[in-house]
Amino acid sequence: MKPGKLRTHSDRRVAFVTGGARGIGHEIVRRFLADGYQVAFVATKAEHVQRALGDLSRPEDQLCAERIDVTRQEEVAGFVERIQARWGEIAVLVNNAGISPKREDEDEPWLSQTSLEEWARVIDVNLNGPFILMRLLAPAMIAKGYGRIINIGSLAGRAMPLIAGPHYAASKAGLVGLTRAAARDLAPHGITVNCIAPGRILTDLTGPPETAVNRSALNRIPVGRLGTAEEVAHVAAFLASPMAGFITGVTVDITGGEFAA
Repeated sequence: MKPGKLRTHSDRRVAFVTGGARGIGHEIVRRFLADGYQVAFVATKAEHVQRALGDLSRPEDQLCAERIDVTRQEEVAGFVERIQARWGEIAVLVNNAGISPKREDEDEPWLSQTSLEEWARVIDVNLNGPFILMRLLAPAMIAKGYGRIINIGSLAGRAMPLIAGPHYAASKAGLVGLTRAAARDLAPHGITVNCIAPGRILTDLTGPPETAVNRSALNRIPVGRLGTAEEVAHVAAFLASPMAGFITGVTVDITGGEFAA
């Protein structure tokens, strides 16, 4: 089948989500399962993986997960090989895994509190990790003539970062650039590459809406509320579908109007 032709549901049955144990990643996993995908996900902590598996409680032929560090290429490659042996080629990749260290002293500039080691780790997880996965999975997608790659960015990579640190903002801005470059490279092979940039989304990581940080964010959001992980998952599900085949290289901002490009 030629790359530009629409594919059927059977062509998109296997999805791989990084950082799928909590927050936005977990909701994307849940949505993909509801849509009939066979879903593999990874997270850095074994206890988070086990808790997520218990929460989802799906049969083994539809869901599997392992504790994997996305920056370790050999670990990632081994997991991908096990998924391919079990279910076949991966058609959908969601690069969601990311870290965002918090500032210890609110009165001191971020830059003075960011060590080179912390900078390198954030860039490694948030930017190098997606590159490793894209580079690893692209050949099989090219051979199949079909693929969907979705990178989870952030408002911090699109506008002036008001909460996140310089390393996080730089990594997410870099992810937008990587998305565009990969989209141009892979488009002739029937593969789309897009980015989702959420604003303030309510998850266990951002805390309850009544925190000072969330109340401050609420004042900047025109729709008058914080976003939900389910809303991000809905967009990811569409971008993963065959119907999104004419959308590539874009960043979809889910910010309630806080940022619009």
